[in-house]
Amino acid sequence: MNRKSLAQPRSFFELVVAGFALVTVPLIIALVSGAYFVGRLYDQSQEAVYRAVLATQAGRDLLEQATLMERSVRQFAVLGDPELLAGYRRAREAFEDSALRLRSLLRDTALQAQLEVLLDHEREVAHSLEAAGDAETAARLQAGFITLTAQTQDLFRDTNRLIESEVEVLRKMAGEARDVITWELMALGPGVVIFFIVFTILIARPVRQVEQAIQRIGDGDFATPVTVQGPRDLEALGERLDWLRGRLVELESRKRKFLSYVSHELKTPLTAIRESADLLEEGVLGPMSAEQREVVEILRKNSLQLQTMIEKLLSFNLPEVRERPLQRHEVNLCELLESVLADHKPAILAKQLDLQRDCHEVRYPGDEERLRVILDNLLSNAVKYTPDGGVVAVSLHRRDSGVELQVRDSGPGIPPESRKQIFEAFYRGAHPDHERIKGSGLGLAIVREFVRAHGGRISVEDAAPGALFRVCLPFPEDDS
Repeated sequence: MNRKSLAQPRSFFELVVAGFALVTVPLIIALVSGAYFVGRLYDQSQEAVYRAVLATQAGRDLLEQATLMERSVRQFAVLGDPELLAGYRRAREAFEDSALRLRSLLRDTALQAQLEVLLDHEREVAHSLEAAGDAETAARLQAGFITLTAQTQDLFRDTNRLIESEVEVLRKMAGEARDVITWELMALGPGVVIFFIVFTILIARPVRQVEQAIQRIGDGDFATPVTVQGPRDLEALGERLDWLRGRLVELESRKRKFLSYVSHELKTPLTAIRESADLLEEGVLGPMSAEQREVVEILRKNSLQLQTMIEKLLSFNLPEVRERPLQRHEVNLCELLESVLADHKPAILAKQLDLQRDCHEVRYPGDEERLRVILDNLLSNAVKYTPDGGVVAVSLHRRDSGVELQVRDSGPGIPPESRKQIFEAFYRGAHPDHERIKGSGLGLAIVREFVRAHGGRISVEDAAPGALFRVCLPFPEDDS
């Protein structure tokens, strides 16, 4: 297995899954890490709060029993009532029970040692009191019980301080957990964004390459090879598109050969027919009747029309015509327009059309031959579809970014559903009047090709009645 096969996924699906995984895995890691820190903090907080509550309660009970023991001994020393001594003993049992509970809750060795000192002092004082059992001994031991109460108060305060310190530790842990999660998000966020951008590019690039290849093939660009870089299934699709491009190149070559052959074979008999019609019309072979002249005129007219159609077909398909670079030089468009109008003057007079022209002095750096074809085909189209006595309007103006040409007729117009197709080769529309108006369906296709060659655009609009063709030709960048 070569390095390329290891570096690229086998399919587009694998690339999507890999991108999804690399984008989501860091986020999952961050979530798991955050959950771990929060869980640990929760457990420690729960345990600390539980111990703090119990330790506080045990310390408070211990202090209450020490105070009760001190009070009972002081009263016994004064009154000598045996019942007061019994109350002391009950308080002492509760004191020891609270001390045992507090010992089990303490984690600090210093507090444990302090509690042991307190218990030793309490046992010593209690032993002395129990050994004598009289009021005089109780009076003598009052100072010891006062000391015991003070030691218990100190232990209670130290226990509370320890709890406060543990709470502070938990607060610090919460801050550390927050900082860790924040830093993880700050570290993983840019990484996730980078992964997202990288895989978006990796996914979009081959798709865009396929789209561009299809667009080029659709636009008739068969010279550029189709290359798709990405998952191997999309590379295979690119290879199939390149195979299709090769087949189209082959078909285009065959079509060119066929058109060249057909045009060559048709031109010779067509020329003979046209010349024979001219000879008959000139009376070289003898005089003709009016009916015969009418038939000869029809024959001559249709042979000329057929010759024009063949020439347009060749001009649209021959690669040397379509791919020839522009021969740009300064062209006076108004003079060129007048020259083209002069060629159409017989047809305009024959149909008694009202020709309206609005042309200011416009000079444009373009290919004069192709600009003439643009004007000629648009005017021919307008004259052809305008009814007798109608209006044909032509305007030519300079704009900030280039030149704008408008050709408007008063014919039947173009239905909205046909406006996107009229610039396609051999399309003649579906209007009823089109059935009686003959044409090759190549004029507007040739116009669009030549307008695009100049970097311009052509559009058609509804003129109510008729149609309005608008051509915008930009100035070349070095001439603007």
